[in-house]
Amino acid sequence: MKMVATKTLAILFSRGAFGDCAKHAVLTAMEDDRVGKIKIYSSSIAELNDPNWKCGCGIDHGAQLKDSPNAHKLERIHVKDLTCSPEQLSSEVDLRGVDAVISGIGNRQMFLGDRVAKAGTKNITILMKANDIDRLVMMSSMGVDSDVSNDWPCMEWRKEGKFMGYLFNTLSRREYSDIVGAENEAYASGVNYLTIRPVGLGEQVKPAGRCYVQKKKFEDVLGANMAKMDVGRFMVEEALEPTFHKQAVVIGADPKDAYEPFS
Repeated sequence: MKMVATKTLAILFSRGAFGDCAKHAVLTAMEDDRVGKIKIYSSSIAELNDPNWKCGCGIDHGAQLKDSPNAHKLERIHVKDLTCSPEQLSSEVDLRGVDAVISGIGNRQMFLGDRVAKAGTKNITILMKANDIDRLVMMSSMGVDSDVSNDWPCMEWRKEGKFMGYLFNTLSRREYSDIVGAENEAYASGVNYLTIRPVGLGEQVKPAGRCYVQKKKFEDVLGANMAKMDVGRFMVEEALEPTFHKQAVVIGADPKDAYEPFS
């Protein structure tokens, strides 16, 4: 029997790899029979029309969104500034009737800018509470030490983890601080959050159809080069059917590829 579409999701994204994962969550949610409506909010909303979302899917995603028989589920809303006051943001971000929020704001990429994760997450959680929305699934980063939990040192089973640690302490220090602040805002908000800390997000990696969760730090390893689509699928599933509550998880590709070189 076909499941009845009853859920409404709000998906937010900014520029960068975190946003790319959230855009892939839009694709996943659009084709999910459990989802009846998707409200998409971004200051970069036009990026949804791009043919490639810096991924290895091999599909024109802009055309895919436009031509899908489920395109009627999508409502695209351009947001000027996620970091404005909650009162100002509420005039653009209408969360009435939303069941869960997926957030792909902020980034860990040096020199990209768009450091909106901390202020944006604070605003989002305020609006969620005002609309009685409890579930938040949000992008974060490996190697984060926040009030939620400590994943330092970064990717401890690979030498690239030390390099990421160096970047977080130097060239990407502001990005790292913004991401930590976002996790802290989710922690303090009281909502049922899940922060997702992916390892490598390869721009050429083809989707595998699943991802893996590190169960215990310093014991379990992960494949270090994962597809953005696999992250998007994980986000949607956790928004619709939560299995992790008020915590952070480190996710990656198949552990058998833990020591394979980055592509």
